Amino acid sequence: MTSYELRWKVLSDLLVELRARGADIPPEVVRDLRLARSLIEAMRVSAHEEIISRLDQLLFNVESYLMAEAEVRLGPEEAQRWSKKLEEAFSGAGPALRPAEARFRPGLPRGEHWVRIRVSDELPRELLEELAAQEGVKTRLQPDGYLLVTGDRERVKSFMRKLAEHVRPKRA
Repeated sequence: MTSYELRWKVLSDLLVELRARGADIPPEVVRDLRLARSLIEAMRVSAHEEIISRLDQLLFNVESYLMAEAEVRLGPEEAQRWSKKLEEAFSGAGPALRPAEARFRPGLPRGEHWVRIRVSDELPRELLEELAAQEGVKTRLQPDGYLLVTGDRERVKSFMRKLAEHVRPKRA
């Protein structure tokens, strides 16, 4: 697991803990955490600096909010424990985790480049299909909620670049 995945996991666990203690987490924080997970998956295909920059920003925003809430809801000692977990995840020095299993996915094309993207509120199907049509790649919604994007390697890469531009924050 990468340090991004470890960090995301710790933040996700902290969010669950805070909700269990009665914290009302704003929808923007939950949205940012979900979008961060999608960007982590996108990095598996192509680690563009725009994706990495946006991912860093999202994780920082979520961490800032959750740690402040942890101070209030869980107390300083418990917040310090979570802070230490985040530091370990950031340095990649977390506990050894079982590597992700390579799962067989029926229906994936052979001989074509492909990427799977989770459809969400932040990345709606219509937007993904529009970007795919602009790049000349094919799409197919899969039963697990992912959109399979297939085509020539360069076109799929170009699709991912356009997707990264879309999720990148607008600069004033």
